[in-house]
Amino acid sequence: MDNEFDIFISYSRKDSEQVHEIANVLSGDGYRVWIDKDGIESGDAFKSVIVKAIKKSKVFLFFSSLTANESQWTVKEVNMAVYLKKIVIPVKLDDADYNDSILFDLVGLDYVSYNIDPIQGLKDLRRSLKKHLGDAGVDVKKIKEEIATFETDGQKLYADQRRVLDEIYARKKLIGETTQKCPVCGALNEINALFCPTCGWTYVPFQSKKMDERRLNTAKKLWNSRGKAITAVDEAPTQSLPQAIMELIHDMVRVEGGTFEMGGTREQGEDAFEDEKPTHKVTLSTFSIGRYPITQDQWEAVMGSNPSHFKGEKLPVESVSWFDCQDFVKKLNEMTGRHFRLPTEAEWEYAARGGKKGKRYKYSGGNILMQVGWFNENSGGTSHDVGQKSPNELGLYDMSGNIWEWVQDWKGDFTSEEQINPTGPETGLERVCRGGGWNREIDRARVSYRGDDQPDLRYCSLGLRIALEDD
Repeated sequence: MDNEFDIFISYSRKDSEQVHEIANVLSGDGYRVWIDKDGIESGDAFKSVIVKAIKKSKVFLFFSSLTANESQWTVKEVNMAVYLKKIVIPVKLDDADYNDSILFDLVGLDYVSYNIDPIQGLKDLRRSLKKHLGDAGVDVKKIKEEIATFETDGQKLYADQRRVLDEIYARKKLIGETTQKCPVCGALNEINALFCPTCGWTYVPFQSKKMDERRLNTAKKLWNSRGKAITAVDEAPTQSLPQAIMELIHDMVRVEGGTFEMGGTREQGEDAFEDEKPTHKVTLSTFSIGRYPITQDQWEAVMGSNPSHFKGEKLPVESVSWFDCQDFVKKLNEMTGRHFRLPTEAEWEYAARGGKKGKRYKYSGGNILMQVGWFNENSGGTSHDVGQKSPNELGLYDMSGNIWEWVQDWKGDFTSEEQINPTGPETGLERVCRGGGWNREIDRARVSYRGDDQPDLRYCSLGLRIALEDD
């Protein structure tokens, strides 16, 4: 019988964050990965679940660390893998020595030094897996069929969930509960609201209390941290502004300046195009950028009309040219008395990478595009309301996928020279657009991919996100 898994992962729960990131990358490569994410109890559960999983796996990855080497369960797992004559690849997360029981099994085996250089370590691990497993045996047709089945099942489950929720909301309304208070910003929203339009908090029904506490703590930190970026903005009177514009102002996220490698960096791999090279150092001053792309209600509040092909207040505005965006920014500044603008290409990429908090992801917010963005394989042929996928490290949404975003720069060639606050060439034929769209391939959504179009072009997946100078 064929193995059900390519890789079994043995690790200490204290190393979860780092190991899960690697596991996600390997899954994204197409390998079938078994990893205990929820915790397996000892005794019979250990025997019936762990042992079966090791038996059904081809390669055994042991993530070695101080805590992993002291764990009786990782020792048992290593012993079992060796007993079953599995291919064992140790991956060192720190410099801790193996304990004697593990050392007896692993002595003489080559290991991957992930602790010295994570990027090179991941590259070495992939090379080792390819040596033992070959290229990930991905049956694209079969997987797409499986995805379609899962999506159908998921839609049925979602429909059932919505029916239950509607019944709950109907009964709450009968007893006078028509609103719910946002636990992040305190705004009052409709009882059946899916998310808070003020801060972006998503109401997730039937989720575990522990998981909701983690989301809530993260959301509160993001909400509180943005206060510095909008203090000056809030000092100016905004009561006369439309609600959509007040939301736009409040959703500007402060991006602390710093230095980063711009272009087709190592994690972009072979997907990087020639116009993303050479990589080069760029230093940027602090600025603010929109948490979301400009939405249709915000565009209409400023321009008085909505040019978008797909209609919806919280859908990103699209079918706007670069020149249209300049008119929007000009009128927005006249309305608010502030100095909004399109971000430069460098600012956009720095923000998409997560700024100083960046973790070197391929896409904005992660290495699995399905989790962070809408593209041609999951969009259903349309744009989607902003903020529905996971944000990046700065709390920015939709920077990979959904719509392309115009930036200020003309398109030009990169050089290896270090730059400070670059603004692109003085002239050109095409303006840069970034981020990929709902109708484009997965590699277009990478943080370093450079799109370009003539500035008078209007298209149903082309919109904008705005920036604001830091005072």
